[in-house]
Amino acid sequence: MNARKGLRPITRKDIADEAGVTETIVSYVINGNRYVKEEKRKRVQEAIDKLGYRPNTMARALKGKKSNHLLLIADDIKGEYFGKLISEIDGLAYNEGYFVSLCADHKDEDFVNRIYSKFFDGIIIGSASFPLYNIQRLIDAGVPVVLLEIRDYYSINGIYGLINTGLYDGARECVRTLYRKGRKNLLFLDRITVDGKGSDMDDWRLKGFIEESATLGLESDERHILTGYRSEDELLAAFAARVANGFVPDGVMGRNDHIALLGMAACRQVGYRVPEDVSVIGFDNSRLCKFSHPPLTTMGIDQREIAKTVMRMMVSLIDHKSEQDSRLEAYLHTQLVMRESV
Repeated sequence: MNARKGLRPITRKDIADEAGVTETIVSYVINGNRYVKEEKRKRVQEAIDKLGYRPNTMARALKGKKSNHLLLIADDIKGEYFGKLISEIDGLAYNEGYFVSLCADHKDEDFVNRIYSKFFDGIIIGSASFPLYNIQRLIDAGVPVVLLEIRDYYSINGIYGLINTGLYDGARECVRTLYRKGRKNLLFLDRITVDGKGSDMDDWRLKGFIEESATLGLESDERHILTGYRSEDELLAAFAARVANGFVPDGVMGRNDHIALLGMAACRQVGYRVPEDVSVIGFDNSRLCKFSHPPLTTMGIDQREIAKTVMRMMVSLIDHKSEQDSRLEAYLHTQLVMRESV
């Protein structure tokens, strides 16, 4: 008999009634933690299939079972880069039986506690501002974590996944590309943040800009880095003020394409022509690059390959964590996409 009435969820009692066994036997079969005679096990499984029973994932999580839910924490959930990345991860995760949620880094002490309470099977972190001590807390608690290496994670210990997406080498190639065009007075435009806090030297893109500039004999002091703004308007105003104070850039590198395109607008605002007077280069190869005027040269990142690596590491950490004795590592590469802005 089908014990379900109306649209209420199927319960273990329904399975027990259908199979003619006790709820305890049903629990043993579902959890796989006790011996059950084959004949009873078969009846329970047939009842599960017939009634379409699905376990309550939250209840299973409370008992240490899998929730089949992953969380991606990102710096900018409005931008195209993470939108495309989570789309790639979602397709691969679904094939592995997982759902993926995207969440912004909320930068408060309660954030990690809330992550714990949601029973995620694994956390993917793609945020330059997520505190290192909170990452270490998650790893120490046994949460499977995969880090997208936006910054230097040398101090993180334990078993986790680390994916270097090529940001450092990509940033150095951006500087070399500007230099090959004869640009020697470069300006790095940093990210926009809610608190106006800029990147520091453990950020791979900033670090790559500074170190390659030094290698080429170019100046890269604070005059060559524009940082610490909360909005697009603040960035435009800061650029105009830097020029008004006597700084004359001939090459601009944006931390991402959005910032680079703002840099292009800032150049026009002060009367510079792109690329005649100033070359501009971005990072991420977003769709907007093709349609800017002029089209934006940028450093492409392979989100598909990142997604494949993320899921390979995550499945390994979740299913075989006890067998791991060190962190998992992968190094990916960026690719320069030349257009008319340089």
